[in-house]
Amino acid sequence: MRSFPSSELKRTLGDVLDAASQEPVAITKHKTPRYVLMSIHAYESRFPNDKRQSFAVKDMPGEHLAKLETALAGLDEDGKA
Repeated sequence: MRSFPSSELKRTLGDVLDAASQEPVAITKHKTPRYVLMSIHAYESRFPNDKRQSFAVKDMPGEHLAKLETALAGLDEDGKA
């Protein structure tokens, strides 16, 4: 996997996108991989069953509702954690 420093993304965007069209590309910060950029085709072929869904709260699966309730319980009146 090729890697590109995040500090050089603006200057090397064309190279990064060309590389990502061939294989996943690591984006590094302080020489540590932080992100992966890949083509949508590569993503969909690696995660074919990744179907994003949205639900009304009343129709939400129980495990999702529990996670939402836990997250909301951790917020103050201003909506901050």
